[in-house]
Amino acid sequence: MTQRSVVSVLDRGGAPVLTDRAALAARVAPLGGSTAESMRQATRRAERHVAQLLGKVRKSSRLGAARQMIAAEGLSAVGVMIARYRGGGRFTTDYEIARITVALRDLRVRDDAWARMDPAHAEPHLRLWLDVIRRAQPGHVAAPAALLAFVAWQSGDGALANVALDRALADDPAYSMALLLRQVISAGAPPSLARLPMTPEEVAASYDDAEAGEYGDYDDCVHEVDAADHDPDSSGEG
Repeated sequence: MTQRSVVSVLDRGGAPVLTDRAALAARVAPLGGSTAESMRQATRRAERHVAQLLGKVRKSSRLGAARQMIAAEGLSAVGVMIARYRGGGRFTTDYEIARITVALRDLRVRDDAWARMDPAHAEPHLRLWLDVIRRAQPGHVAAPAALLAFVAWQSGDGALANVALDRALADDPAYSMALLLRQVISAGAPPSLARLPMTPEEVAASYDDAEAGEYGDYDDCVHEVDAADHDPDSSGEG
């Protein structure tokens, strides 16, 4: 094997791992064909659902409470999926994945998921984020890919972490979590430093203190879903 093709020889437990970077990249590559089309439609549905919620927010006299309602729905969707994977389960519909990718554009939801990446559950977390990023549509890849990179780093798999970061930064070159992880992993920081930034309770308190999560990215994705969009599967917002 050439130095170029060798990425890693052993994982933390001493078992053989993928050695070719192309094989690693394929492991995180987006799925095509009918899966991609189904995910495109499911993502549009998820964006419409958020657009409807944002419409209610803009009309609400209690803006803070309305924004918390949006965040709470996203937090619930992601939290339920994390628990399902930890229990040995998996997603059952493309819409479930699409809803998560849209929810993770809210930094409050992303940070809550980050705070739940307990290394004791690394294997199910890896399965979850691999499933998500292979199905996530453009504009929705950066957050789950950065979360995959963090879990891979926790697990001592720097090669997987780096190809996940490649996908995150290809989707959003300025994504701060991915840039931070690339910096520390490239510097050779060991997995022991992949500590959780906060507890979920601390994340919630920090955003409550700031009076809201981040909704600008939601607005960006919703602007792409205009009244002229007539996808045939527009019924059933899930």
